[in-house]
Amino acid sequence: MKKILKIIGWVLLTILVSGIGFSVYKYNTDDMLRAMIHQDESKLSYGPLKEIVSLDGFNFEEYELQVNDSIKIYTYLFKSHTKHKGNIFFIHGSGGNAAYWSQLYKPLLDEGYAVYAADWRGYGKADGTPNYKGVLEDTEAAFNDFMNKTKNDNLKTIVYGMSLGGQLAIKITVDNQNKVDALVLDGAFESAQQIAIDYAPFQFLKNRAIKHPEKFNQLYVGSRDIKEIKDIPKLIIHSVNDVSVPISHGKKLFKNALEPKEFWETKTPHIMTLKNISNQAIKRINNLMDM
Repeated sequence: MKKILKIIGWVLLTILVSGIGFSVYKYNTDDMLRAMIHQDESKLSYGPLKEIVSLDGFNFEEYELQVNDSIKIYTYLFKSHTKHKGNIFFIHGSGGNAAYWSQLYKPLLDEGYAVYAADWRGYGKADGTPNYKGVLEDTEAAFNDFMNKTKNDNLKTIVYGMSLGGQLAIKITVDNQNKVDALVLDGAFESAQQIAIDYAPFQFLKNRAIKHPEKFNQLYVGSRDIKEIKDIPKLIIHSVNDVSVPISHGKKLFKNALEPKEFWETKTPHIMTLKNISNQAIKRINNLMDM
């Protein structure tokens, strides 16, 4: 019996040591897990690209924008080659940069919309490191610049936010309801907290995210803030095939939004609406402008 107990003890000790060893290995080699444990938002939420892709073939102007004493960002105003019919303030998602997503602007430009896009701190040529408060400050500064550059054309303004940029698009629209004529969200987050819950690889991280909403900056929460937008047409796009942001996020945003609103369920990959089904997207955006 003693021999059996000794064997069992050694087996349990081996399992324990192996588990600890694997956990240490996982912690030291998995950047995302380490970021989740330490709640490092700069790594959890943002994937900035510094390289600027070629913008040959686009008619655009690049601007340098001083956000505060330490942060300088860069913005781009893409102009249509056809008759100018409206202005779009485009807020990209957590990855890439403003230039990287330029192919998504092309169908909008071809239709006659001007597109203004900005990089957050740490993206493209911009200074600094992205963080929750900082990207809001950058987006607000860019929106003010956008309005100054388009104020004399008397055309309608659309705020278009995709993925993580959707929460910022909602916040900008809430704070500027007398300046925004329509809101488009594509694959947008319900909230940073819900994304953390969805992506938590271990139950203790999931439980921590559920029990501590205060750990997630509350300056802007899409599903909460969208309730405050009144009388502005909203097009909420989400794909059933979206593996990055579950469609439940888009449905929650739509449920909380006030009329007028439209939910468009697609079958594209995450935020690929303007690339994969551009004709349908343009038609719905045009309809939105006519509401």
